[in-house]
Order: sequence, then structure tokens, then C-alpha cells
Amino acid sequence: IKYMNEIKDLAYFYEKIFSKTDSESELYKLNHRTNSEIVISKELADMFDVGKEMYNWSKGYFDISAGKLIDLWDIKNRTTLPDAKEIKEMSKYNGSFDYSIVEDEGNDKNLSKIVFNTDKGSTYDFGALVKGYVADRIREILISNSKIEAAIINLGGNVCCYGEQKERENGMFVVGVYKPFSENEIVYKVSVRDKCVITSGNYQRYFKVPGDDRIYHHIINPKHGYPVDNGIDSVTIISENGLLGDYLSTACMLLGEKYGKELIDGCKKEFDDNDIEAIFIHSDGSVVRY
Repeated sequence: IKYMNEIKDLAYFYEKIFSKTDSESELYKLNHRTNSEIVISKELADMFDVGKEMYNWSKGYFDISAGKLIDLWDIKNRTTLPDAKEIKEMSKYNGSFDYSIVEDEGNDKNLSKIVFNTDKGSTYDFGALVKGYVADRIREILISNSKIEAAIINLGGNVCCYGEQKERENGMFVVGVYKPFSENEIVYKVSVRDKCVITSGNYQRYFKVPGDDRIYHHIINPKHGYPVDNGIDSVTIISENGLLGDYLSTACMLLGEKYGKELIDGCKKEFDDNDIEAIFIHSDGSVVRY
């Protein structure tokens, strides 16, 4: 019970940092800023640094500063396409990374300061990173308890397996990958130990418009302002690091298979981890494991 309460408290703690909709959260206040210098927690500062790096790694396709464009699409509530002029206008805020992270001198609360050198008024969205990040932190709590030999952390599309599955001879957990647009049909299974299995796809949050067979989903390409359409319905990343897996699953959806593989190869070198794997599910139903 102690550890469950600790995990709940941790989830609430991060909600108050990274929520885009909670008016009391750090990110909400930053997105509604009136000053170019803002004192923020070390956790949020670190994520801004990570977001800038990941933007560069993906050649601008993974963009935490595209919050206004993402809000414009508002996939949960939309039934009609946004106007092309609106999309163009909101896209002007993308690629806003001219900021610096500095120590907040004189504080003793583990705080930092973000300084927007030039500020276009962009809003930031960490939705493609936070679940992986929080899963990593929860796993740290579980590892610290010697009585917990194994666990599964499931944060909706993000599954993190810790320890040994003793009911199986090889000690591995088996995680299923859903067939996109199916009624919970498993199309692929992976066996893992001490790994995260993280999926991004176009099949859970989307809308259609009358007379148009296309789906308009929540993974928005910041280069042209519309949902990505590259023949990929989902990407699943298998990695030890949940934050990295969360990033790669979305970035590979945006980049497509060819350039997604190049990004994965780059991350293998950057993190000295040759065990990162990906499962690409194409719109024609074919499955590629890389």
C-alpha cells in the first residue's frame, strides 16, 4: 500500500507539472506567460532541454512547440476540418526553440529558469513524452522495493515490464500489439524482460468528415500542418528507456518507415543501445519488425 500511494502521489506530482489543461500546472502557466523569464521546476526544465534535442534529431518533425497547431485540430471535439488559413497561421508558432535554461540563483527548491530569448508566443505540448517519462520514474520506485520481484506498468499504449515473469520458463512477459482499427485484435506479440513496449498510432483518436474517406487523427505533421499520412498506421518501440520509446514511436509515425529507421539507428549510437527495436504496421496490414 505504501508503494501504491507513493506511485499515486508521483502521478499527481507530474500532472501538476506537465498538464496542458490544468490551470494550476506549471506548463499551463508557462503557456499563458506574460514574461520572457519564468522560474520552473527542474523536471520541466529538463523536459524542455530534451524536447529541443529531440526536435533536432527528428529534423523538425517532432516539435513540442507546435501546441497551438495541435490545439487547433482539437481531435477529440472536431467534426469539420480547420480552415487552411488557420492552419497556416498556427504553424507560424512551430519550431520555437530560442530559449535558454539557467539555474535560478538563490533558491533551494530544485528550481530552474527558462529564458525566452525571442518569444513568438508558442505553446508547448509534452503529451508524446510524459507517459514514457512517468513510467521510468514509477519503475524506479518499484526497483527500490526488494519485495517487488516483477511488475507491469500500463499507462495506456505504454507498457513497461519489470522483473521476471516466473510463470513462464524463459521469464519473459508477452505484450500484444493491436491491429489498427480492429476490436482489440492482437496482430503481433513481443516477449520482453525489463523493457518498455510503447505504441503510437492513428487509430484511436481521429474524426471523419462527410464525403471524405480519410481519417484525421491526432499525430500532426508540423511541416504542413495536417495529420501525417505516410502509409503507417502504428509504430511500436521496444526499448529499455520509456521516455526514448515514447519519443521514437511518435517520431517514427511522423517520419515514416525509411527515415524512422534512420532515426532509430542514430539513437542506438547516441545511447549505446543496440537493443532498440521497432514494429511498423502499414495501412495495408503488413508488419515489419526492425
